Amino acid sequence: MLTYYLNHIDQIVLTLCVVFTLVNTARLVRRATVRVRKIPAYFVVFGATSIATFMGGGHLFEISYRAIERAMTGTFVYDYRFYSLILMGMVLLTLSIRMLNEISDWFRGVSGSQRKAFLTALIIVAVSAPTGVFTPIGYVPAIACAISLPFFPFVIRKPIAPIRVNRPSEWAATN
Repeated sequence: MLTYYLNHIDQIVLTLCVVFTLVNTARLVRRATVRVRKIPAYFVVFGATSIATFMGGGHLFEISYRAIERAMTGTFVYDYRFYSLILMGMVLLTLSIRMLNEISDWFRGVSGSQRKAFLTALIIVAVSAPTGVFTPIGYVPAIACAISLPFFPFVIRKPIAPIRVNRPSEWAATN
């Protein structure tokens, strides 16, 4: 089973990413206190959920598994490469969880949450995009947030303004 997981980790994590995004979106929209559009909400939640899934279920699991495997064979070396892989995974996982919390606050009507979630997405892009120079997979968190960012303005439905109708008693005042 573990061999199957390690051989197909990309497909499994991508499937989990789509499923977890659907579950997170449904949960957040159900708990929302403001009117939320479901399709834009899915794409806003997609960035943070996919990064959390890729970092937690994919990257950190595989790095930890390989380290334990090497430790058991006696070939493990704690070097800067191992440290940086774990650190970058933890930084991006923490930022994505923070972004999910800010999105949750935003959907509950907390003032300033949309701005905080947007800034967190920009921070994720700024932190992860330069790693693409070293390996193309480094662009994945930046791309996930780049998918989310354009949908931010369309998530919350504007309240419907009441229609003002002049009553017969007001007609004389307007003429």
